Amino acid sequence: MLAPHIKKKVDKLWDRFWSAGLTNPLVAVEQITYLLFLKRLEDIDKKRIERKLPSIYALTATEQAQIQAAQPEEREALRKQLDAETCRWSYIRQEKTNPAHLIDKVFPWLRGIEARLTNEDNNTELGSLNNRMADAYFQLDPNKGQVLADAIDLIEQLFARAGDGSAAQDIMGDTFEYLLSEMSTAGKNGQFRTPRHLIRFMVELLDPEPGQRIIDPAAGTGGFLFSAQQYLMRKYSAQDNLVLEWDGTPHRTDGAGATVEQYAAIHHGANFVGLDNDRTMARIGWMNLVLHDVTDPHLLQGDSLSKRDGKPKLAELLKSESYDFVLANPPFTGTVDTNDLEKDSILFPRVGGGGKKKDDALTNKSELLFLWLMLDLLDVGGSCAVIIPEGVLFGNTDAHKSLRRELLTEHVVEGVISLPVGVFQPYTGVKTSILLFRKETRREEKQSFTGQNPRTDYVWFYEVEEDGFSLDAKRNGRPGQRNDLWDALVKFKIWQAEGRTGAQRFEKTLLQPSFHPERWRQALLRDTADQLTPAGEAFSSLPNTGMWDGHVWGNHELFPELPADPKQAEQQVLERGKAMLHNAMLTLYTQAATNALLEIAGKPSMQQDRVAIARKHLDKAGIDIRRAINACKKFFEDPDEASGWRLFQTAAEDARRWAYDFSVDKLDHEKASPGGPGPELHELAREFAKLDGFDVTLRSLIIDQETELTAAKHWVVPVREWLLNDEWQPDDGNLKGSHDANGLMRPQYVEAMLAERLYDERGQLKDGLLDPDCIEARDWNLSSGQYKPFDFTQLKSDKSVAELIGELRQAEQQIIMGLDKLLAMVEGRE
Repeated sequence: MLAPHIKKKVDKLWDRFWSAGLTNPLVAVEQITYLLFLKRLEDIDKKRIERKLPSIYALTATEQAQIQAAQPEEREALRKQLDAETCRWSYIRQEKTNPAHLIDKVFPWLRGIEARLTNEDNNTELGSLNNRMADAYFQLDPNKGQVLADAIDLIEQLFARAGDGSAAQDIMGDTFEYLLSEMSTAGKNGQFRTPRHLIRFMVELLDPEPGQRIIDPAAGTGGFLFSAQQYLMRKYSAQDNLVLEWDGTPHRTDGAGATVEQYAAIHHGANFVGLDNDRTMARIGWMNLVLHDVTDPHLLQGDSLSKRDGKPKLAELLKSESYDFVLANPPFTGTVDTNDLEKDSILFPRVGGGGKKKDDALTNKSELLFLWLMLDLLDVGGSCAVIIPEGVLFGNTDAHKSLRRELLTEHVVEGVISLPVGVFQPYTGVKTSILLFRKETRREEKQSFTGQNPRTDYVWFYEVEEDGFSLDAKRNGRPGQRNDLWDALVKFKIWQAEGRTGAQRFEKTLLQPSFHPERWRQALLRDTADQLTPAGEAFSSLPNTGMWDGHVWGNHELFPELPADPKQAEQQVLERGKAMLHNAMLTLYTQAATNALLEIAGKPSMQQDRVAIARKHLDKAGIDIRRAINACKKFFEDPDEASGWRLFQTAAEDARRWAYDFSVDKLDHEKASPGGPGPELHELAREFAKLDGFDVTLRSLIIDQETELTAAKHWVVPVREWLLNDEWQPDDGNLKGSHDANGLMRPQYVEAMLAERLYDERGQLKDGLLDPDCIEARDWNLSSGQYKPFDFTQLKSDKSVAELIGELRQAEQQIIMGLDKLLAMVEGRE
């Protein structure tokens, strides 16, 4: 999480590029990202040198040969021309008012950076550049030198506190994510971006392990991929160190519980594969993963649905049955040029039959094609979590029904989680759901459906009504308020572990984590230890150790005497500080009054004006005291935002007024004594400065706060359920009825019905065999609202359920009679 003052700097950075004419949000983000990447490159190069790899800024063997081949008098000029040391971020800072240096020197070098890599770079941060910088250009107007200077200064300010270690890495990744989130704000017309809390929820549903391969075939900026890596780091972190924000964002992930092999797998880019059709988005996504410390990320530009002939890398990444998980939010309601569609008929089903179009793809709808692609990419046993438009679940085209039938009969649909309409505001108001399924049938074993038993027995449905954010276009966070995603996560795990019975156990309860507030800050001990370590015996001290430097810590961790709750900490500091401020102010004013009395001592003529003279001294002292209070502003982190400064300023002014009034009241005394010295004002300011920082709402690691609901939020529906047939008898006549005495379906009945075929020659389901409320009987409809159980307890009536049902039947008969009369009138019979 970025501190508010850092967010303000990022906003200012964006605004500077915006005002310079880069009004396309994607271009603006890309240009800012280039600068962040150039800064990151210098850190990456330091690691390369430590691994005994050549510096990316050093002359290559080709360049050295080129210099040697030149005329002696030309060699120095050529060496200077080829020198890449000027492409270091540290040098760019020196040329910050010169966009031409970036345009003419740095970016041409960046476009050719792959020529500087060796075979040993394959598994390093730069191993998967894959020519993606070949068209990298700096688009700032060469005359906008001040804009560039401001941008470089702001980037330096962003990282000034973090140094060069992991804290800088965290800030860089968070800065990038904040930039992407800002693309959605009003006036910026941003690209589609999946809310990160939904992504984290989907990753947790799948619960990957280190080394398992994950792919997003519509990766965009790589949100699913880096969130999966972030989740693995969280999963293998020391739990007593880990903290979670209210929306699930993890902090202090250390991977301490992972083995060396697991830790390497968590950061290995080959385990996090992504494709996006837009080259700019793919490049931004790749840099996003690099900035989030993924080594050699495999996020490339490519159309996942297109032909793969002549595209060996695309074919390699989209190899069938080579991934453990698919996580995606593919394009909604788009269409695909079927002429460019991959011709694999097992991958994308064909119309079939004997017509002219028998070899055409069954559909050109992108949301359906992506689902078939995901099935193909998964290895048997692999799982998928994908966001889909609601129409996929109930659409009545042959393609819609064929896809749902394949998912339910040859694989296992584990759940459908219905999302509120507003979750993708301001991009779209399309109603969406999360579809969860597990692959069970190999692609070469796919078969035409003829009525065989579905592999999916039951489907678990969950209805999300609140996701922790407002459901309007602003999508404001609501920390600590109801969030159904936490409940859905627990209930889904129970469903997976225990099946139908477990899923119904908490039918009308809502599980939530507990929440608590804290105040955080970035520790500045490296540069300002004297400010963070208050002087004086009355205050606790913090050892001046680099372990705190640059990282975000709770104020109660930096200052153990403070409670974690910000309001309690403010109250504690205020109660203690008030008395000490009163003492300090009284000392200052008493000294002024004493000076006044000393001035008129032994001067009888001035005795009658002693009060007026003393007041003048007190008023002058008040001006000096106010200046001293304002001078203490420098001890506070961000006075415009800091709670500590506002509290100190108010408390100090209140104490000053009290001391003034008290001193005036004492002027009638013949003498005034300054008493003992009070504490220095700057020491008191440092005590209040402990309260600086930004407030966060944290959630507990476990989800265990239970409240009762009035209606069910989740339900389980059978895919195939046979109707009761009391008259059925097998040929031998030994049995009677489709169900036994315990109400269980007889296997003999099922066998007999399958032998007689559930479907006719036209593929239509025969009447009277299946319960009309099961999924198969409804054209494999997976829309959760279709199966939501009616809760009779919600009916506010004194009548019994039986009486209400009777009234409904009467109303039904009246409606039928009315329709019969209307039909007779239309036909002229009445």
